[in-house]
Parts: sequence; C-alpha cells; structure tokens
Amino acid sequence: MSEIMTPPKAEAKRSPARQQAKHRDPVPTRPTEAERLQTEALQILHYICTELSQAELRDMPHAQAEAIECDTVLFNLLNPEESDSPQMGTLASLVMLRQCVQNTFACLEAASGPTVPVAAATAALLEHIDQYAERLHSAISGLPASLEDLRTLTTFAGIKTFRDRPTPPIRRVDQAPPPGKTHAQQRRVLEFVAQHAGTVNELLMQMQADSKISHDSQVLLGGAQAITQYIGAAADDALGGDIIGDFERWTYGPNFADAGKGASA
Repeated sequence: MSEIMTPPKAEAKRSPARQQAKHRDPVPTRPTEAERLQTEALQILHYICTELSQAELRDMPHAQAEAIECDTVLFNLLNPEESDSPQMGTLASLVMLRQCVQNTFACLEAASGPTVPVAAATAALLEHIDQYAERLHSAISGLPASLEDLRTLTTFAGIKTFRDRPTPPIRRVDQAPPPGKTHAQQRRVLEFVAQHAGTVNELLMQMQADSKISHDSQVLLGGAQAITQYIGAAADDALGGDIIGDFERWTYGPNFADAGKGASA
C-alpha cells in the first residue's frame, strides 16, 4: 500500500497525451446557414454601395457625402474590428442605410444641366440598394420562416428581381374621359399651386439661413426646396410665367435672364 500512495518524483513529467489535451485550442463554432447567407447578402449589398460611393458626384458634394455614408454603414457592419463608430445590429444598420439612401435622393433633386445624367444613373443605383435592403431586412427579421427568401437574395436571380415592375393597366381609347374643369378653373388651380410654392420656397430659404440647423437638416431642406421649385416652375410655366416667371427664373433666380448681357465684348 505504501508504494501505491507514494507521490510522483519532482522530475516527473506529464504524458504527451495530457500535454496535448491541456493546450488544445477551442474548436470555433461553425456559423449556421442563416448566418452564412446573411453575411453573403450583406457583402452583395456592400458591393453595390461601393459602386454608389464611386459615382461621379463631385459637382454635387452633398449627394456625394451621403453616397459615401451609405457605403460606410455597410463597411462598419461587416468590419466591426476596423470601425471607430458604435456597433449597431444588422437590422438597425439596414434601417440607417435606407435613411442615407433617401438623403441621397433628396440631394439629387437639385441636379440640373450637366449633372442630370449623373443624377439619373445614381438614382438607379439608389433604387436598387433601397429595395434590396428592404427585402433583406424582411428576410432577416422573419427568420427562420424566411430562410428560403434569404437563400434567394444570395443568387443572381434574386438580386435582379428589383427590376420587376407591375405592368400598369392600359387605358382603352373608347373610355369616357372623366369630368374636366373649364380653362378658367384650371388656370386658378395652377395659380394656387404656383403662389403657394413660391411662399414655401421663400420659407425654406429662410430656414436654411439659420446657422443653428445641422448639416443633415440643411441637406433635407435643400432637397425640399428643389422639389418645391420644380412644382412651382411647372405650374407657373404653364401660366406663361405670370406668377414668378419661367423655369429658368424659378431655378436660377430673377437675374438669370440678364446675366452677362451687360458685359463688354
């Protein structure tokens, strides 16, 4: 019995099997199919957002800044170890992304002249991003029942479905037209629209002059003003410019028509 209870000598070592068992690294947990598909879908969305951030928007700096912010939201979500921003969940990040998309849309409303083609191309990307992000948000929030939707979003066929649009009904030629307004009534409606659009436009200009308003609010106000100008210009132009003036006067100001005419040759 004394031999059995004798403690091991000081120089005794652990067996190789015990040493290996002690220092073995933990086996990493394999992601579930839903987690893997979610990551793939986010990477697809990030790729499209990167394309947006590289659009030629130098002449529209506010729109460019918002487009870059769209890409940043996805980058921070996919690379949390490289992000300095507070971490957000996937669903919250998708909501923020769609808000950035709407902000970019608002900035594009001010496009005119040479920037219109760039704005049109950028708007197509924004629409793609917004619809894909909306479908991805629904698929993730509906798990596990929506796993098949998530699978679809990681396929090419699933990505391109954003182009599908319901076909509008074709109006038959022989349909009776709805009761119309007289010419005088139509003119009063256009005058009403143009006058109130002019008032709203002036109010928005005064609000943008307030230094206490944040940059994000300035961007939204600028987009709202551009939309208001287009509405007022469309109505006033149909009236012959009797309220404020034609499209150019509404868009570029009262002195646009005479700009440069007084300069010597």
